Amino acid sequence: MKSTPKIVILTALSLAAGGFANAALVSQYGILDLTANGGINPNTGVAWAAGDQYRLSFHTAATFSADNPSAAFYNALVTTQAQLNSALAGSTWTALISTVTVNVKDNTGTADLTDGATVGGAGFPVYAMDGTTAIARNNADIWDNWSNPFNSNGVIRLASGSINLDSSGNSVTASQNVHYSPFLDQFGLGDTATIHGPTMWTGTRPGGLTHPTQPVGSTIGDPVGSTGTTQTGNTNANNTGRIWERGNANNVTSSFGFYALSDPLTITDSIPEPSTGLLCAIGTFFLAYRRRK
Repeated sequence: MKSTPKIVILTALSLAAGGFANAALVSQYGILDLTANGGINPNTGVAWAAGDQYRLSFHTAATFSADNPSAAFYNALVTTQAQLNSALAGSTWTALISTVTVNVKDNTGTADLTDGATVGGAGFPVYAMDGTTAIARNNADIWDNWSNPFNSNGVIRLASGSINLDSSGNSVTASQNVHYSPFLDQFGLGDTATIHGPTMWTGTRPGGLTHPTQPVGSTIGDPVGSTGTTQTGNTNANNTGRIWERGNANNVTSSFGFYALSDPLTITDSIPEPSTGLLCAIGTFFLAYRRRK
């Protein structure tokens, strides 16, 4: 009889081990669809695994001026904008901007370009807020001057005449074939289905270089003496002259949106609940043991 407690406990533990299903992988905040791209992490070339990291990116649905020279100001701004989406409560973000004192790569932690834009390059894959569209494999892929480096520049994403939703949830029709990855807003909307798309402040030249005279918060006007001007980019870029970080410049008092990049996020294992049958089995074993005492 002295061995009974051990037998009961060991049996219950054995049932418990078998009663839990294999833990499923989950993405932080639940935005990333882990079945996208065939379930493959685009920067490792193999299936997503617990501990893998990635980032999300969006453009703000709201628009603002660009007259403040502080990167910290805009980091706080895009974080506040992100958290308007209740799914992103507690998340932190940085603005994809260059100011007079801070380059965008340093501001977003994407300056390490080791091993280039191919699989295995430094940094983490970046996804749009649809949770399925890989904007970039890694840091170098963010900065190779195109809006859709991952799926190649020639892919038609939205065919002319297709119906899509803008940031207000209104239906819009693609005016012509649209290439490149979408920069959606923080709610997963905002694709205007048109070439160029919404204009965003960046203060940045191609390749992530700070614009020498038009960073965010610039006081230098064009022509000199006018209101400061800042470089902008286009969310549906269509050539190397109009890419996501560079398009045209505008007065800093104008109103445009900002791109945001999340802190690195992590894939984890979920912890499944035990089944009702498992709980009943454990209860039955312990009840039988108590009766035998």
